[in-house]
Parts: sequence; C-alpha cells; structure tokens
Amino acid sequence: MRIFNRIIVILLLAGIVALGVTTVFYIFDVSDYHLEDLSRTLGLNGLYDGVNGFVQRAENRNLDVLDIVVLALVALLGLVLLILELKPPSPRRVRMQKGTYVTRKAVEDEVNTAVEESHEVLQSNVKVKAQRRPGAIVNVTASVRPGENARSIEADVRDRVKRRLDQVGIPVGTINVQVRESDPRQTRTRVK
Repeated sequence: MRIFNRIIVILLLAGIVALGVTTVFYIFDVSDYHLEDLSRTLGLNGLYDGVNGFVQRAENRNLDVLDIVVLALVALLGLVLLILELKPPSPRRVRMQKGTYVTRKAVEDEVNTAVEESHEVLQSNVKVKAQRRPGAIVNVTASVRPGENARSIEADVRDRVKRRLDQVGIPVGTINVQVRESDPRQTRTRVK
C-alpha cells in the first residue's frame, strides 16, 4: 500500500509541477498555443468557464505581480515536494557488513556501556543514526563535573566508544562527542 501511495503522490506532484511550468510558459507567451484550444479538445467547458478570466489575463500578460508570484511559488513548491518524495527514506538499522544489520538501540546500548565506564562522566545521552553504507553516526553528550579537563575526557570517551564498537564488530562512521559541565546533584546517575 505504501508503494501505491507514493506512486499517487509522485504523479500528483509531477502534475502540479507541469501545471505551474505550463502556466509560466503561457504567461510569457513562449508558445503559440492557447488554453482555449485545450478546453475544447478535452470537453472541460464547465471548468474552463470558472477560470476563463484568469486564463485570458494570463494570455494577455495582464496578471498582477501577486498572481505571478503565487504561480511561481506553486510550481516551486511542487518541485520541492516532488524531490522530497523521490528521496529514499533513511535506514532504520545500522549496516554492519553486506547483508548484516543491527538495530540502533543495540548500538546505543553498547555506546552507553562504553561511555559510562569512564569515571569522569556523570551522565550521558547517546543518539545513533544509521547510514546507507556500513557503520553508524554516533552522537554522545557527556556530563562531567565543573572544572574537569573537557578535551581529555572527550578524547577518552571517543577512544572507549571506538574500542567497544570494534570489539563487538560494529563499524563506526563518525563519533561526535560533546562534553558539558553539570552539577553532580542534578545528574540522573549517582555521583562517582
């Protein structure tokens, strides 16, 4: 059903883009066709009567600036939505090797285990994003006591995460570590 819905949306958005581009061509008199000919051919007299005034103004190039801006925005919106619909969704699982996958939650658990082995880290927040190629993007936010050496803790956490994931066989694309100072009484873990 999802594929059917995507096909319908793609056709609808492609029609919106085509309508916007065609109307822009008629506004600037790029072709020698008139919209009156199209309505007679397709038998759309009722619909044509509703937009007759707009069509005549478009063919005579008597449109207001607002009308031109709205038409251009409709064509641009249709194009943007079409591109977004054609973009494939992000993967849900982390690719390890060809045909082998692991859930993002499993990677988060391994990273949390590695981060919390560090005695300087009071609390951590881990986010994992899957990539199309093997590996994951790991974002770690670690809370430490005020006055700690943030650079050394950041390097230590990055090394621990890399070693832990290498031990379990999960490839890593990128590891981003951000260290922030927090009051130990306000962290969710007990003070070490």
